[in-house]
This record gives sequence, structure tokens and C-alpha cells, in this order.
Amino acid sequence: RPSDRHHSTMKILFQECYCKTTALIIALSTVIIINSNNAAHALNVLVVGGSGRVGGSTVRWIKTLSDRQQEQHHHQQQQQKQSQIELDTLGPAIITVGGRRRESYEAALRNNVIPPEVEFLSLDVDGDEILLKKTLQQWQSSCNGYDDENRQSQQQQRQQQHNKPKCLVVHTGGPFQGRTKPTLLSTCLSLSIPYVDVCDEWELAETSKSKLHSMAREKNVPCIISCGIWPGVSALMAKEGAESLASKLRSSYCNDEEGTAAGDESTKETKAEIESIDYSFFTAGTGNAGPTIVSATFLLLATPVITFLNGRRADKEPWTEMKQIDFGKGVGDRLVWLLDNPDVPSTALYLNCRHQHNDDDGDDTANVVPNVSSRFGTAPLVWNYLFGGMKVLPRSLLYNRNAMQAFALFSEPIIRLVDRLVGATNAMRVDVTGCVVRRDGTKEGRETVTLRVAHDDLEMCVGLATAAFALEVARSMYGSGSEDDATPTVLPGVFFPVELGKRARENILEVVKEDAFVYELGK
Repeated sequence: RPSDRHHSTMKILFQECYCKTTALIIALSTVIIINSNNAAHALNVLVVGGSGRVGGSTVRWIKTLSDRQQEQHHHQQQQQKQSQIELDTLGPAIITVGGRRRESYEAALRNNVIPPEVEFLSLDVDGDEILLKKTLQQWQSSCNGYDDENRQSQQQQRQQQHNKPKCLVVHTGGPFQGRTKPTLLSTCLSLSIPYVDVCDEWELAETSKSKLHSMAREKNVPCIISCGIWPGVSALMAKEGAESLASKLRSSYCNDEEGTAAGDESTKETKAEIESIDYSFFTAGTGNAGPTIVSATFLLLATPVITFLNGRRADKEPWTEMKQIDFGKGVGDRLVWLLDNPDVPSTALYLNCRHQHNDDDGDDTANVVPNVSSRFGTAPLVWNYLFGGMKVLPRSLLYNRNAMQAFALFSEPIIRLVDRLVGATNAMRVDVTGCVVRRDGTKEGRETVTLRVAHDDLEMCVGLATAAFALEVARSMYGSGSEDDATPTVLPGVFFPVELGKRARENILEVVKEDAFVYELGK
């Protein structure tokens, strides 16, 4: 009958509308849940010095890598048909640039050094410490979505702690030469804010380590100092080479099972020993990194070069003991000279720590790497001799941060011209030499592992490397080092890159592999 057909049609239409409406509600609910979880797990990053060339590159890479992680995770969510983001997922990065002058920030925006959505925070890391802490506290409170003046019970704070947005400070505001106090790090620790820096001044870095490591452990705050491309990734290369060489030597000379089966007790106490680590670096021009890099080099010309010789620290004159080093395809042989680098003492003192990243006090230097040095060269060749000639200037002038920065800024037009002529290549080479030591003290089987990494642009790769270290700390803040293992890869404390564990090292090196035209890790 017509009425029955009409009733049947209406029933079918109602069912279709009900199904579509239900699907729409589920989809909207999923989006709302995902968005709310993203907001709850947002990563707030303050990049101090982010208006500069190195800082701006770090800002861009943090955003790029963070966005890429969000896209990958969203794709996985769709494939797995999950309706919620996992509790410990690294959220989207909300980036703020910190600095003394808003004008520098606005210029960085105009020149596309930093993305347009990045905000500005006025602060001075070399100024009043009380004001610095108040400024960071206000930033932290704004990220967390509540005012610290609104008192909460400890139980309420603990309940909110896991769900509130996370904060991270990345210090790229060099040059670090001439600074004696790790003011920003200590302020961050007082507020329990994780921290990363690109400090290339050993005395300052060692003060950070010796004075603040225990405090960071007590406050459960992960920190990495002296990271970036070099120092930083270069130390990871040294550790990678040392482990690779030690494994190779043990495999070739220290087969305990075969020795025991044959009744040969001598193999039981045979061990692999790292004898020397030689760092070599080359950068064409300023590497596109600007006058700050030039002023830092001037300051280093007034800094005695820390080397280790036969297990003891030996300070040497900068820009001496020239060597010719092969940096591999696309770079070739380059001349390099001794120049101070915190990778040298940090590697010598901490590479062989028995407990590494899980140590009790962060300082076990019983097994010092006997011989470690670092050299640097640039292009055009005449610049190398110009640097050598500048050593005739009074050391007090060369070590004047303001004077050297002013001179570098004055020279910027020439610097930019030279950069356009010679390019911005950054190349690193690390040679790790070791041998086998028998129970009677005799040595044999000396071998060397060579590792090389090179990028077309220093500004790009130093930002990439710094962002990689920062996001490794960030993942540890969320309680996850990888999808397969929830254990943080960066533990609470103040650590040099060489102290990081294998998973953190592999994660960072994998990121730095991007856009490298030479990537040889000696395997």
C-alpha cells in the first residue's frame, strides 16, 4: 500500500540521518579530545637569544620538528583509529623569543628569521637576577594557565602537574666568553624549568656542572649544557666512535670465552682502551651565522686552549700547531689550528665515567681519556692568517666582549660579502684511536676510527642540532624517550652531551643527519 511504502521510506531516511549524525558527533568529539589533549600537553619553549642567527635557526627547527612530530602522530592515530592522544605524547611547540631589545625581535620577524606566530619576552640574562627570576616566573605562570599568587594545595598542584603545559628554556644568547656565573640555568632550576644551552666556554660550563648538578637532580629537572653542532653533536660523534672502536677491539682481541676454553687466563683481563680523540672543524666564512660567531672567535683567540696530554690537562697557545685534515667529499683537505673547545675537557673527563648517564654524583673521572685536542679552520685561507695576526693585540682587548662584538658588527658588510663568495659549509671530523691493553700492561692492536659529518650551512645545522637536543629533553619531560620505551632518555641533572645514553645519542644523531652531504659515523 502507498502508506506502507511511505512509512518504510521515512524509516530508512530516519536511520540514515541517525547514523550520519552519530558519526558526526563521534568525529567532533574526537577532534575536541585531541585538541584539548594537545593544549594540555603543549610544549612552551623560551629561546633566549632567539632573534639572532643561531637562535633564530633554533626557533625555526624546533617548530619544524615539532610540527613534523604532530603530523606523524596524527597519522598514526588515524591508522590505529584511536580516539585519544596518549597521556605522555609530546605536544605542539609554543615558542617565545627572549632578549633585551624588542627591536631585534621585530627585525627578526621582518627578515623571516623567526616565524610570525612567535612572541617576545623582554629579559636580560646578564642583568638583575631578581628581575630575571620574576620574569621567568611570570612566563611560566602564563604557560601553565594560572597565577602563582593564587595559592593551591600541594595535592592540587601534584594533580595538575602532569596535565599542565610543559616549559623549557633554550639559551642561545652568546657569546658566552667572559661570563662567570650560570645565572639563567640556576634561575631555571629554582623554578624547576628544564634547560638547554649552547655554551662554548669551559669554565662557565664546568661551573654549571659542578655547582648545579645536584640541585637539578633534587628538583627532578633534566638539563644539557654545551650542546649544538660543535660543541655538542661533535661530542656525540666521539662517544659513538669510542663505543664502536671498543667493540671492534674487544671482538678482535678480547674473546674471553675462547681464551677460557683454551686455558688461556690472559684474555680475561684484556680490555680496550681509548688513547686519543682529535676534533677537527672547518667552517666557510661565518657559516651564515653572522657577527656573533666572529666575535666569539676573537674571544677564543684570547683564551688558552685546553688540551689533554698523557692524561693531564695542558693549556696551549691558541691558533698554533697547524695540521692539514681531510674532511671528506665536497670539502677536501683544509688547514686547522688549535682553538679552545669545551668538548675537549668534557670528553676527556666524562667519556669513560663508569656509570655514565646514571651516575650518582655526576663526576667520576678515574678513567681520563689521555690525549684530546681540538682544531679549527675557515675559508678564505687569508682569514686564518688574519686570526693568527690578531693575537698580537692585547689579550685584555681581545677578551672584551663588548669591544669584539662592536668590531664584528662594524665588519658585518665585509663578513656578508665573504660569506656569499665562499659559502657557509660546516664540516666536522673526529678521530678516535684506541688499543688493547693486556693484563701485564702491554698494548697491541692500535686502530683509529674516523667519523665525519658535513652540512652546507652552519646556521642551519647548528639550529637543527640545538633543536634536536632541546626536543630530546622535552620528550623526557613527558616521561617518554621513544614509543617502545617509556624510560626518559635524559635524566634529571646537568649533563654534557658526551654523558648522554645510547638512545638519546642515536635520536639526536638521526635528526642531525638531515641535509648532511657527508655522514660517516665510522661503522
